[in-house]
Amino acid sequence: MILRRKSQTSYKLSTPVQYLKGVGPKLSEKLKGLGIVTIEDLLHYYPRAWEDRRQLHSISELQPELVMTFKGTIRSVYFQETKTKIGIVSAVIEDGTGGLLCKWIRKLSYRYDVFYSFKKDLKPGNSILVNGKIIKDFAGCTMMVSEYEVLTQPEENLIHIGRIVPLYPATEGITSKSLRTIVYRALLCVQVTDPTPKIIQGAYYLMPLDSAFKKIHFPKNFEDKEEARKRLAFQEFFYFQTVMSLVKQKRKVSKSSSYIIKKHLLTPFKEKCGFEFTLSQKKVIREIFNDLLSDRPMNRLLQGDVGSGKTIVALSAILLACENKLQAALMAPTEILAEQHYITIKHFLKSLPVNLGLLTSSTKKSKREKLLKECAEGSLDLVIGTHALLEKEVQFKKCGLVVIDEQHRFGVKHRLLLSKKNPIPDVLVMTATPIPRTLAQCLYGDLDVSLINELPPGRQKIETLWKKEQEAYEIVKAHIRKNNQAYIVYPLVDESDKIELKSAIKEFQKLENETFKGIPLGLLHGQMKGSQKESVMKDFYSGKFSILVTTTIIEVGIDVPNATVMVIENAERFGLSTLHQLRGRVGRGENASACIVIANPQSEESKKRIEIFLKNQNGFQLAEADLAIRGPGEIFGTSQHGYPNFKIADFSLDQDLLEPTQKAAREILEQDPALLKKDHSVLREELRKIFSKTWIWATIA
Repeated sequence: MILRRKSQTSYKLSTPVQYLKGVGPKLSEKLKGLGIVTIEDLLHYYPRAWEDRRQLHSISELQPELVMTFKGTIRSVYFQETKTKIGIVSAVIEDGTGGLLCKWIRKLSYRYDVFYSFKKDLKPGNSILVNGKIIKDFAGCTMMVSEYEVLTQPEENLIHIGRIVPLYPATEGITSKSLRTIVYRALLCVQVTDPTPKIIQGAYYLMPLDSAFKKIHFPKNFEDKEEARKRLAFQEFFYFQTVMSLVKQKRKVSKSSSYIIKKHLLTPFKEKCGFEFTLSQKKVIREIFNDLLSDRPMNRLLQGDVGSGKTIVALSAILLACENKLQAALMAPTEILAEQHYITIKHFLKSLPVNLGLLTSSTKKSKREKLLKECAEGSLDLVIGTHALLEKEVQFKKCGLVVIDEQHRFGVKHRLLLSKKNPIPDVLVMTATPIPRTLAQCLYGDLDVSLINELPPGRQKIETLWKKEQEAYEIVKAHIRKNNQAYIVYPLVDESDKIELKSAIKEFQKLENETFKGIPLGLLHGQMKGSQKESVMKDFYSGKFSILVTTTIIEVGIDVPNATVMVIENAERFGLSTLHQLRGRVGRGENASACIVIANPQSEESKKRIEIFLKNQNGFQLAEADLAIRGPGEIFGTSQHGYPNFKIADFSLDQDLLEPTQKAAREILEQDPALLKKDHSVLREELRKIFSKTWIWATIA
């Protein structure tokens, strides 16, 4: 398709879309519902798919049940209204090899004439291109038309048929065809200004932005479309990497707290652990300590596979803060995880002079008031809770370090709140399961990254099996006979009327009275009181129970070396990261361990997820696979946590663009740290426009 300007009228990208020919106030209101206000919004409203309508057939070649396209001449047209308020347009179209009855069906409306455009277009003698499905019945073949185009212009300028056709997400009152027409008209008259600096366009051989818009909407071939998609994805990632680099740059301020390594807590802690830290743990601890000892606030991401010892590393940082008379806070995304951390850390710090407390919405009023008082006075060294610790009523005398366990959820808004506190604390962010390196660099671009890339010595490879329930339980019994322990994990705490899944409470009774009769069982789930949970976990650790029936509450924080087998019921209901976390609860001792999934996948995606889990025990490789299957939005909830929705960039398809766009962002900011140069004014305005409603802009504005 050749796009030629039809008139001298030209518009800017910022021009309201209502001024385009054929739009007007009424249609522009409907477009507003799709997020389209300006011509720029329209051009960034990308097709959801592209349909190849280049191949034309003769009427004699048309086959029933296929969607096909042909060119012909209209011989007759007939309009009909049924008693059921349906409008039918029938036209006989011929092409020299035969004739075909073509039909359009529309719902009648009292507000407008549904036949209006058909009466204007479908006139005997007109040449027409028609696309639709061929239906055969006793009367012969009929085409149910999906789209048509009357040939009143050169065929090279066709936009609906006879080419690769863009299909747009439509809404009530706006069809994909009408959107196609509007986009085509916009491309004829818009003057495109590219906010990406010319030096970046040249260095990375970027297609001109106006060409990218034309090729993404109306490509000559699929290679053109993909080239344009990559160009536009580069731009989205470049914008994001630039603002994240600005955030990181903004945080380079001096801090008021200072640290000295005294070791009166660190040395006894290390001795009490009873094992040698891995080389990777030592390296990461050095990186964190160097940050703490520096004169600038730490903003660091701690990554590692399940069981790599992230908690030990975070505790080392917390104890360094406590050695320097600074308070520390550990925030988890849920109360259950906060309680898990409290129990685990309490065990590690037993006999050390560290005063720690758990503060959640379930904390009793008297206990809460006591903890708040101790926190404000500075006598509480470590407080563990949810993000409610950031609320105004929680006052610290001198909080030096905040550890955020984000459990593969991005707490970016909370990091913003921390950056506004006075004094600004050091921040360590932990992820429970690995994130692909390039993705971490992008989504956590405001943080430095530390990676624990080895497991402690002696960790056993976990045999992962997909079995039927009876087979799985026989394997559990075999492990119990060897005096080992087992987990049986269910997706629900209690029965649900809405979902047919097994629940921990109901199945516990059945397992205790029937399947594992005579074997001591324990029950653990999130609806129990904190003291009950702690008691059950202690009893399981000490060997009082051979089997723990539970939910995903054990996803983190449980370390029972004698537990050698896990059964996960309804495993198809869990994501790869959760499955991997659960599997990490076994294989922590010297005995061979197994993880058995019982699954009934109802889709190819869930089946594929189970198969990947069975074959792979590397958390980073599983994270890559999960990213490819589900994308970052579903896995990490990025859109709910202050990140923009990428309109065309795709983390699973465009990982090759993450490093070059990060490099491009650095190059620009090295020249112009605040984007104040004239050459960068358009870029700065574009970033403000895109990110103004997010936490990111609030940080750098």
